[in-house]
Amino acid sequence: MGLLDKLKEKTRGIVGSVKPEAGAPVLGEAGVRARLHAISGRGVGVRDDGEDVAVSWSAKVASVGIGGGGYEYRYRALRVTLNPAKHTAAGICFKTSTDAELTAEGLSVAKGWERGQHVGSEKLRVLAWLGPHYVKGGAGEEGYEFRWSDLRDPVIDAVTGAGWTYKAELA
Repeated sequence: MGLLDKLKEKTRGIVGSVKPEAGAPVLGEAGVRARLHAISGRGVGVRDDGEDVAVSWSAKVASVGIGGGGYEYRYRALRVTLNPAKHTAAGICFKTSTDAELTAEGLSVAKGWERGQHVGSEKLRVLAWLGPHYVKGGAGEEGYEFRWSDLRDPVIDAVTGAGWTYKAELA
């Protein structure tokens, strides 16, 4: 694997587009939505956000804060806009951290969220997994690492597996 191939792999879905495999059957919009709604994982939830689909990750995490021993809520999301006429899906990342837990309606990725093509990872101590299945206590994981690619890659796979092209939406 050459340097250019490694660079393409690292920027997959962040810059440019990801095309489906040749010969992949092209599903309709409902099929793409179903594939996106099938994405799951610890703290991962999927919901419709207007016409778009938001794939989100959320957790209550330990924070240093004043006096130590505090906590905050971390919300990370990838909003996907579907274009059935062109068989494309455009994705953009949103993130916020707050001292208040948000309801499913509060996860609507709109004002107050940092928007862009986020990359990298964050090491966290998870106190509770949020999302569709709230897991309290016992979820404390030292050194859990949230990676944007762990949210983005399943979205890209769902879209391209449906015969559509995934595009990075520019902020």
